[in-house]
Amino acid sequence: MTRRDLFLTGAVGVATAAPRSQPRSKGTKPAPLFRRLLREARQTFLIDTHEHLCNEDARVSQKVDFFHWFSHYASCDLVSAGLPPKDLEVIRDANRPLEERWKLFAPHWQNARTTAYAKALLIAARDLYGVDDINERTYQTLSERVAEANKPGLYEWVLKKQARIQVSIADVGTTGVDKRFFVPAIRFDHFIIPGSRNTIFEIEKETGVSVHSLDDFVEALHKAMSKAKDSGMVAVKSGLAYARTLNYERVSKSDAERSFEEAMRSSGREWRWEKPLQDFMMHRIAQAAGELGVPFQIHTGLQEGNGNIITNSNPTGLVPLFFDYPRTRFDLFHGAYPYCGELGTLAKNFPNVYIDMCWMHIISPAASRRMLDEWIETVPINKIMGFGGDYLFVEGAYAHSMIARENIAYTLAAKVEEGYFTEEHARAIMKKLLRDNAAELFGIGSAGSAE
Repeated sequence: MTRRDLFLTGAVGVATAAPRSQPRSKGTKPAPLFRRLLREARQTFLIDTHEHLCNEDARVSQKVDFFHWFSHYASCDLVSAGLPPKDLEVIRDANRPLEERWKLFAPHWQNARTTAYAKALLIAARDLYGVDDINERTYQTLSERVAEANKPGLYEWVLKKQARIQVSIADVGTTGVDKRFFVPAIRFDHFIIPGSRNTIFEIEKETGVSVHSLDDFVEALHKAMSKAKDSGMVAVKSGLAYARTLNYERVSKSDAERSFEEAMRSSGREWRWEKPLQDFMMHRIAQAAGELGVPFQIHTGLQEGNGNIITNSNPTGLVPLFFDYPRTRFDLFHGAYPYCGELGTLAKNFPNVYIDMCWMHIISPAASRRMLDEWIETVPINKIMGFGGDYLFVEGAYAHSMIARENIAYTLAAKVEEGYFTEEHARAIMKKLLRDNAAELFGIGSAGSAE
C-alpha cells in the first residue's frame, strides 16, 4: 500500500510519512480505518490549549495580504534558509509593493517550502482561499483573497466553521479576550525578571501594594494572580525558557531577601535581578497556582525565532517544582521537542505533570506521530493535550488543527492495526486528546461551545 493510498482522504491531504513501517494487517485494512478515525476527528470540536491570536477587531483593522502569514514560524525557516533579516522586514511591510516583496521572498521560499511551517501555509491557502499552491502565478490572487476575507466574521468562519475549535486558551497578556472564541492564560514572568525598576512601579499601581520588601513583593504577586483568576484566567503561563534556564532551584527566603534588597538599592545600569531571586519568585508563582487551582503552562523545548540556547528549555530543570508543589498541575508545552523522551518520563513519574502538544505538530508531524505513539504506551492518556495552534493569525490555527487531527487519527489507527487496543478505544482516546483532557484540566466546560 502506497503512502498516497493511506492518506487519500479527499480533504486535507497532508502527505506525511508513517511513524514506522506499516503494521501487519489483522483483518481491517489500514486506509479505511484511518479514514473512519480521521472523519470523526474532523467532526470533533477541539479545545485549543494555546494561541496568540488578537481579538478579531484588531486583526481586521490591519492591512493584510499573504505576507501577513510570515509574522513568525515560516519566516524563521526563510531566515534559516538564507533570507537576510533586513529583507524579512521588507517582506512583512504591507505598504510595500507586493511584487517587490515577492522578488525578495521567492528564492528562499523554494528552499523553505518543504518544512511543516510552510506546509501549514499551503494547507491554509488551499482549504480557506482555494489556492492550490504558493508560487509566482498564485501569490497575487492569494493576497487579494486574504485581504478580501479580512472583515468582521473572519473568526467565526475560520475558527468555528472551518477549524471547529470550541474555544482557545489565549496567551495575549490580558483577560479582556473575546469570550466567543477565547479564555485567557496570564503570565507573571515580570515578577521573576522585572525589566527595570519601572516594572516594580507598574506592579505597585496594578496591585495597590507598596513594595519595600520581599514580603511586599510576594503579596503583590498574590493579589495580581487572584485578580486575574477572578477575571477569568484559566491558566498561568511562563515563557522564560527564552531568557534563562528552566532549572529553578530551591532558595531560602533569607537568601532571596538579600538578593531583593541588593536589587532595590541598585540603580540604572546596575539594576539586576539575580538568579536566586528569580528562582525564589518562580517557586512562589508555582505555589500560588496550586492554591488558586489553575494549571501552570510552561514553555519547554524549541524556542521560536532564529538563534537561542536550546539547553535552557530542558524540562528536567523543573523537577524541584514538581516535587515541592504537588497540588499544582504543570502543563508542559510543545512536547518539549527535542526533549520529548524526558517529558514523557516526567509525565509518567509525576501525577502533576502533563504533556501539551501545542505547536508540536507543525514543528514536525513525523516526530509528533512518533512521540504520541510512545506516549500512549508510557503515559496515562488523560495527561496528554493533543492540540494547541500557537499562532498569531487564524489561518495558521486552522491549518495546524488539520495536521493535528490527521496525526492523531493516523497514530491511533496504527495502534489499532498492531492490536494495541480496539477501534472503540481509539475513538474514546481521540476525544480525550482533542477535547476532553483539556476541558477537565482547565475547567473549561461549555465555554465557547459550538456543539
